[in-house]
Formats: sequence, C-alpha cells, structure tokens
Amino acid sequence: MNAQNAAAAIASFTASNESFSANPYYDVNGYAIGYGNHYYQDGSAVSADDPPITQDDATALMVFYLAQGAAAIIPQLKVSLSDGKLGVLADVHYNCGHVPSTLMNLINSGADDAAVSAQIEKTCTTSGGVTNQGLVDRAAARAALWLSPPQAADLGTILAIATGAIVLAIVLGFGK
Repeated sequence: MNAQNAAAAIASFTASNESFSANPYYDVNGYAIGYGNHYYQDGSAVSADDPPITQDDATALMVFYLAQGAAAIIPQLKVSLSDGKLGVLADVHYNCGHVPSTLMNLINSGADDAAVSAQIEKTCTTSGGVTNQGLVDRAAARAALWLSPPQAADLGTILAIATGAIVLAIVLGFGK
C-alpha cells in the first residue's frame, strides 16, 4: 500500500465529486478553496482574502490531502489493500474527515468486498443530519469503485501531480 499511489489513483474521482473554486468561499466548516480544502500544505488556514488558486494548484493541494488521508489510514489497517482500494478509503476520508470505525472494523474483520461495498454505500450520506442526494450518489459511486478500484496512475500522471505540488510550494513560499 502506497499513500501517494492511492491518492493519484483516486484523484480524478475526487475532483469530479468536488466543486472547483479558484476563489476562497465560505462553507459550513469555514473558508475553503480549490476542491474544498480548508488548509494549505503548510497548515495555514484558507481565509476570505486569499488570492485565487489555479486549477492545477488546486489539484496538487487535493492530491496532497488525499495522500495524507491515505497515510493516516494505513496504520489502522490490519489487512493489505490495493492502492486503488486505499484510494477509495482516502476519498471517504477527504469527503467525511475520517473513515468511520464501522467501516474500518468491517474491512479489518476480513469481510468480503460485497459487504464492504454495501457499508461504503451507507457512509457519509448526510449533511447536518439530513440525507443529501449528492452525498448518496457519491457514496454509491465510491461503493462501485471498491468492487472495481481505480488503478494507480501512470508515471506521467504522478510526475505531473508532483510538479504541481512543487509549483504550489513555490507560489506559497515554502522553504523560506
């Protein structure tokens, strides 16, 4: 299992399920930018006065947080997963802020893919305690991906993502 490969494998799915905004916007958890990120790679919070972000930089930021989510999930797993399945869990983490213990316990119990997929379909489908059709649709698509997970991106895609992350670091002034 590799967090970077998992992030690269799920990135296009995550981006297609998140709205892109070049400018900071307020949502229920504070200001966000790009594909719903509340923080930059350096840990600083997005604020209303931040400059716009390019779609490439937003993608690099999203992949950074997908990889962080995947890296946080790996130590919790007692079973080995493909990078594609780890990517599905990274999307759950990205969308929900965590992977619910019910889902992790089911995976770690060695449950078959159909049972895990059925649980994924029920995971993170509400917003503010109310069922949200967009989240229901995303969970259903994610559950289908579990049964046929995305493949790790090819080297060219990984290099493009890494280049975007480096450009973002330079733009945000990391390493000063």
